[in-house]
Amino acid sequence: MTSSCGEHHIRVADVFEGRWPDRTPLCEQVIPSSVATEILGREAFTGSSALRYQEALSWLRSDQAHAEFVEQVFEDAVAVHRALDLDILFLPGVGMQKPTKQIDDCTLLFGDPDTDNWNLYTFDQDSQQFGVLKSGTPPLNVEQVVAQMRATIAGYDPAAQPARLTPFQERAVAECADEFVIGGSSFMIVPMQPGWLEASLLEPQLVAEHLDVVVERNLASMALQRQNGIWLFNGGGDFAYNRGPVYSPQFFEEIMAPRWKRLFDWCRENDAKYVFRSDGNLWPVADSLFGWANPHAYYEIDRDAGMQLDKLRARFPELVLMGSISCDVLQRGTPEDVKEQTLACLEAAAPRCIIASANSILHGTPLDNLAAMYETAKSYRPRG
Repeated sequence: MTSSCGEHHIRVADVFEGRWPDRTPLCEQVIPSSVATEILGREAFTGSSALRYQEALSWLRSDQAHAEFVEQVFEDAVAVHRALDLDILFLPGVGMQKPTKQIDDCTLLFGDPDTDNWNLYTFDQDSQQFGVLKSGTPPLNVEQVVAQMRATIAGYDPAAQPARLTPFQERAVAECADEFVIGGSSFMIVPMQPGWLEASLLEPQLVAEHLDVVVERNLASMALQRQNGIWLFNGGGDFAYNRGPVYSPQFFEEIMAPRWKRLFDWCRENDAKYVFRSDGNLWPVADSLFGWANPHAYYEIDRDAGMQLDKLRARFPELVLMGSISCDVLQRGTPEDVKEQTLACLEAAAPRCIIASANSILHGTPLDNLAAMYETAKSYRPRG
């Protein structure tokens, strides 16, 4: 896995094997365009919901402008990863549909307003957030969710729906595979919406059959990515709030965990690593998830929801712990606050840890605070 690759690969592989690397690895799964612009000293387009707004505006200029924008997103993402000396290349998400029209400077209409298939999005300049203001399509009720799951199960045809790399994955494999560990993709959730959660109570076996299809699609996608040299899968899916999971421990243990385990086991059989991501308090299902199902790593560790690294390390000694530096402390604290929290994470979790923000860098995060986090990690050495 690392014999012909550079220091980033070796460093990350060392952590997964429980060896002390030359320095603690670093990563960020989302770097907002505003922060990347400060880092690079020029306008940059790299991530956060503002990127979706910026992409939508490029569509309004022309198809050629959109193609040029997507090209710049990839180049800027690689440039900011190099500038920060990050070890894992997480690829930004593009693919925003073309808007129907622009209502004003910050408001865009998507879809057909003469039907119920439309969404009105707005961009907030202060927070740099882009989200739905109004929609013609209400959330699915349980009957619609059940019908959708049955259609998915009946219509699944792997031969007619082959896995494909995304354009960014293809380019990263071609241009960056020797330099960075490329973060591959995997995803599986029961959406945290009333219709889906009601279905998990009323039709658990149907949900299980639907998730079996999701697992098969994941396995096909992961196999293709692995064939192209990607060995780290940034996966998982949110299913918890600060008070705990949105469904019962019994549902998780009987329905979710066995299907997660299929993905984790596949990685072990194919010399790959799986990173499970979810915010929230996962303690009610931690033994089932991190013990029995056994992913390689845990990201988006939510310390504010009680997911403390020292407790995680004590219970799961081989689990690689990623992130856990509070996004709020990074955005609002001092460099000394950031250094203190980073050191605490390293003392609790190293060598099986990768330093990053708990979820993603937020708009308005001072560069001095990012430097404090990364330099503290780089200079850390075990005691004794």
